Amino acid sequence: MTGRPGGDPLATPLTVGRHRLRNRMVMTPHLGRLPPRRLRRYVAERAAGGVAMIVLPAGQGVYANPVYPLEACPGDPDGYVDPDAVSFHVRDPRHRQVLLAAAHEHLVGLADAAHGGGALAVGQIHHPGAERGWDNFQPALAPSQVRGDDTGAVPHALTAAEIDDLVTGYLATATAIVAAGFDGVELHAGHGYLLNRFLSPHYNRRTDRYGGSPAGRLRLIRRILRAVRAELGDRSLLGVRLTAGEEVPGGIDAAGVTAIATGIADLVDYVNLSLGNHDGLRDGRPVTAYTGSWLVPPAPAAATARQVRAVVDVPVLVSGRITDPAIARGLVADGAADLVGLARALIADPTFPQRAVSGDDAGIVRCVACNECVRVPFSCPANPAAGREAEFDPLPPDPPQPGPRPVDSPAGGPAPVHHRRARRRITVVGAGPAGVEVAAGAAAAGAEVTLIEAADAVGGALRHLVGTPLLADWAPLLHRLERRLAPLLDRPSPAGGRVVLRTGTTATADHPDLLGADLVVLATGARPGPVGFPVDRPVLTTMDLLAGRRPTPGVPVLVVGGAERHLEPLLAADLLAGEGWPVQVCTECVDIGPDLDQRTRPAVLRRLYGRAVGFAPATRVHRWSGGVVEVEQLFTGHRSTLDAGAVVLAHGRTADDGLPAALPPNVECQVVGDALAPRRLTHAVLEGARFGYALAAADRR
Repeated sequence: MTGRPGGDPLATPLTVGRHRLRNRMVMTPHLGRLPPRRLRRYVAERAAGGVAMIVLPAGQGVYANPVYPLEACPGDPDGYVDPDAVSFHVRDPRHRQVLLAAAHEHLVGLADAAHGGGALAVGQIHHPGAERGWDNFQPALAPSQVRGDDTGAVPHALTAAEIDDLVTGYLATATAIVAAGFDGVELHAGHGYLLNRFLSPHYNRRTDRYGGSPAGRLRLIRRILRAVRAELGDRSLLGVRLTAGEEVPGGIDAAGVTAIATGIADLVDYVNLSLGNHDGLRDGRPVTAYTGSWLVPPAPAAATARQVRAVVDVPVLVSGRITDPAIARGLVADGAADLVGLARALIADPTFPQRAVSGDDAGIVRCVACNECVRVPFSCPANPAAGREAEFDPLPPDPPQPGPRPVDSPAGGPAPVHHRRARRRITVVGAGPAGVEVAAGAAAAGAEVTLIEAADAVGGALRHLVGTPLLADWAPLLHRLERRLAPLLDRPSPAGGRVVLRTGTTATADHPDLLGADLVVLATGARPGPVGFPVDRPVLTTMDLLAGRRPTPGVPVLVVGGAERHLEPLLAADLLAGEGWPVQVCTECVDIGPDLDQRTRPAVLRRLYGRAVGFAPATRVHRWSGGVVEVEQLFTGHRSTLDAGAVVLAHGRTADDGLPAALPPNVECQVVGDALAPRRLTHAVLEGARFGYALAAADRR
């Protein structure tokens, strides 16, 4: 189904509290610790893309609130922005004044960025509670001493007096947010954080007035909501983000969420529902991460949202892996929710709302939930300009006008540039992610680009990866590359450039397209690393598996991960185990897949353990002979043997960088992507986009 202007449920305005939202799409908090200047530009782009309301993290004053005695708080004015500084105690008369001053300039800029594009701005107040990181020396806080699921910290159980201070802190922060021009405040009471734990029968073990019964567990959040409402009045929006379930015995379930929402509905303008916690583990068992990976079904909180919406008389917002406009549209049309929350969808394409309501679903660059964006620093292989808008479009924009701007940017790429000098001839070797980005960027600037690819289609290794069961959901990344090239193939861009694609062609040092170019860019990717130990028969590699080669049916397979820390050994194991081979993964890493982001790894491991894949961590392979592999346990030095009828090397790649040395010295040559240094997909995309933009910038000068 495609959007239909005037008839699309996503396009229907909605009144929330005393504010009117222009459509049903809301940007929920994320933002990857972007510095202030980049964050303002990021927010402005999403507002201009048509989202109705933007919810931003704005609760620094609560996060910095110390539980030390008043006399022990030095009152560092930087305590509201420096996580290792101790701020003023909330009972210190200077607290509110310094908080307002510290937060005001930053928050004003964010509110202006949202309003400039026609969106409402809401500041979310968040305290991580027991999930507080180890970035300072203050204790984690919770209703009870139940260990945090993410950090494993044993929290301090708040006293009644400290709860009084906490309420004061929330109120001061809410005041600071609205004073900076925000349209309202949202309390975060989900994801296992502080207020969530007070609401939870699993985490809240108190026997005083703040626990022991549903009414007791509701007492703190109702107290905060009443105080904030009394301070701000009804002109400011007031919402709450709740967990849609805790997926742990004795925790909040769908019925519990419904009861909680009913218990606060008289105090709020909307309820925001999201399923999961920070890292996808709870009580040591895999559960849903709130930024669920591609292995998590879309909109996992939708069923609970429908139940809540049936019993409350305020709008219900549902969020969590909503990246398809058809799914978002269906949630509203079918009555599961009044509003849909978008985060990663807007990272991949800030124009998602505008395209959806204008009927251009096919033009939306799709998020694949690879979770590169949850890392620090922030990145997105579907949109290399995300969080780097000023880098790819550095000229100060005109003051934004309210409402969406025209959608004229190439799919998931930097803003178009205009040719200002003689056209250059550029040859790009390799049509994988890095090569396509370079070619598209250079052609958009007016260059004549020849793109040479040995395979019969663009995509490089990505084309093979999306053909595996584990990564099939990454196919939109391949489609995006194809779309990046399509408008430039054999016909001029607005700046006069074009791309001539030569597939099925091997680039050699004497190839005329290389010798006749003003610049050669090598994006030839990487190849499997050397075996690294003696063998008496041929081994397979991950690339062999992706090309369709397989071991002898039924033999036990050892996947050698070596020191590779990311997905490769797990991908090889999943492919073979899913086809019936008994598989064991041998890795020199102490942990399994340590460079997978922490929200994705539990889902991947659950899948592999479910396929009976075995793991031997901290183990090095020394030889394979006669169907027996000799291995060493790295911590003890003990050697043992494993039976293996086949060995698959999945221990990383080396740069395919041999061509530059063979080129004549008069040929200018640059190397990008994995050919420069093998890394993850997001690095190749960003590096290619940066290089393509650099060529465009050179043509502008």
